[in-house]
Amino acid sequence: MRKNVCNSLLILVLFTTSCKLFEHGKGDEEIEFKGKGSPTYKLNGSLAEKAIAEDVTPPANYYVCKTPAGIPVKNIKSNNLTQYKLESYNARISSDEGSISYTFYDPVSNSYVNDINKKSIVGIKILKDSVSCKILNYKLTQTIQGKRNPMSIVFVLDHSGSMGDERANIAQEALDSAINYKHPEDEVTIIKFDNVVKKLITSKDKNQLRSFLRPTSGLQGFGYATAFQDAIKLAIDEQKTSTLKEKMIVVLTDGCENSSQYATDLIQLVTEAKKARITINTIGFGQYVDVPYLSFISQETGGYFRQLFLRNEISNVFNHNMYRVNNNFKINFTPCMFGDSLKLVTQVKLGDSTYTDERFIFNSFSLGESIELNVLFDVDKYNIKKEYEPELKSFIDFLKKYPNVQVEIAGHTDSDADEKHNQKLSQNRAEEIKKYMVSKGIDAKRISTVGYGESVPKYPNDSPENKALNRRIEAKIIGN
Repeated sequence: MRKNVCNSLLILVLFTTSCKLFEHGKGDEEIEFKGKGSPTYKLNGSLAEKAIAEDVTPPANYYVCKTPAGIPVKNIKSNNLTQYKLESYNARISSDEGSISYTFYDPVSNSYVNDINKKSIVGIKILKDSVSCKILNYKLTQTIQGKRNPMSIVFVLDHSGSMGDERANIAQEALDSAINYKHPEDEVTIIKFDNVVKKLITSKDKNQLRSFLRPTSGLQGFGYATAFQDAIKLAIDEQKTSTLKEKMIVVLTDGCENSSQYATDLIQLVTEAKKARITINTIGFGQYVDVPYLSFISQETGGYFRQLFLRNEISNVFNHNMYRVNNNFKINFTPCMFGDSLKLVTQVKLGDSTYTDERFIFNSFSLGESIELNVLFDVDKYNIKKEYEPELKSFIDFLKKYPNVQVEIAGHTDSDADEKHNQKLSQNRAEEIKKYMVSKGIDAKRISTVGYGESVPKYPNDSPENKALNRRIEAKIIGN
C-alpha cells in the first residue's frame, strides 16, 4: 500500500533541527530521545546549524502528494470514491466528554466527502489493554467549506540554519497561501525561531498577516540552532491568551531540539498543552527528524506525526492543514472506559468499503472523572436486559484490574412521570447495577449508588429516542 504523506493538521507548526534534551517521567524514569541531528558549528561564539542543501531520497513506496498549492477544495458524494483516506485529529477526553474530528478525503484530487452521517458510522469502541467497550451514544456534526466556529491557530516556523534560505522562503510562501483559507474570525499567530523565539504577529486580518510573509526574507535575522521546546512553550502561552474555544498548533520540523533554555522538561510541556486542550501536530521534514520525539508530542496531545522528504512538499502542507479544518466531521461522545492510555477505533462505511481509524488518546483518570455505562432501560423499568451484560463485563474487568478504585453508580430517568417517582426509579436502577457487579466479584464497599431521577438529563426529552438515552447509568471515580 502506498504511503500518503499529504496529511497535516492541528495546533502548532514548527520547522526544527537536532535533538538532545533529557526528560523525566514518573518517579525516576528518564526518557531520552535520540536523534542524529543536523550538522552544527560555531558562529560568532554560538551554536549554529549548516544549511541542508539537498533533499533526501524518500524510502520505497513513499507517496508524494502532487496537489498544487491553492487548489480549491472539491466536495463530492461518497458514491464516487477513489483513493480515499479516513484520518483523525484533535482527539481528546475530559472528565465527562470525549471528542474527535475526522477528514475523509482523496489526497490526489484534494476532494473531501461531505455527506457523512450517523448511518455511515459502523462502530466506535474504546480499548484499554485487553478490555473494550462500545460507544453507543454520540453526536455527529459536519463542517463543510469552512462553515465552522473561529479558532486560534499558531504557526511556528523553524528558521534555524539547517532550513537554509530556500526552504525558509518556501515555508513563508506556503503559509501565505494557506492564510487565504482562514475563517474571517480566526486568530492567527506567526512565530519564527532558531535558538531565539520571536512572535511576529497575532491578527485576524489576512493582509496584516501576509505582510510578515511577503516578500520572503529567507533566514534573515535567524540561522542559528533550534530551541524547539521554547518555541512550543511560547505557542502554548499565546493560545492561553485567546478567548476562542478551539485552539490549534501545527509543527513542521527538519530536525531536532538542541538549544532550549526555558522549556527543558518535555513531559511538563506536553502536560501543559493537554491541560489547556491544545493539540500539537508534528510534521517532520528530511533525514534529521527524531521520529519518536515528534510522535510522542503529537500522540500525547491528540495530534499526529507526518514525515516529508522533499522540499516541494512543504508548499502544500499548510494548505492541507486548512482544508482539513474546513472540511471534517466531529464526534462528541461520553467515554465508556476509564484509563490513561485509551485506543479509540472508528469504522466508517462508504460505498462498498469500510475504513478504520485507530487513535490513542492519553488522559490520566482521576477523582471526579465520569463515564457512561452502555446500559439503557425500558420505560419505568430497572431490570438489566441481557443485551447489556457484555458491556457491563468491560467495566467490571476494569474494576478488577484497578482494585483500589472506588466508584459511584448514578441512575437517571427521562422526564415522564413525576419527580418523586423518577428519583426512586433511578435509585433502583443504580442499585440493580451494583447488585450485578457484586455478583461478579466486585466488593460492595467499593460501590456507592445515587439516583438523580430526571434532574440531570444528558439529552433533551423531546423524542422517544432521546428519552431512551436519558434512561441511563453513569459511573464516577470517587476514590483510588
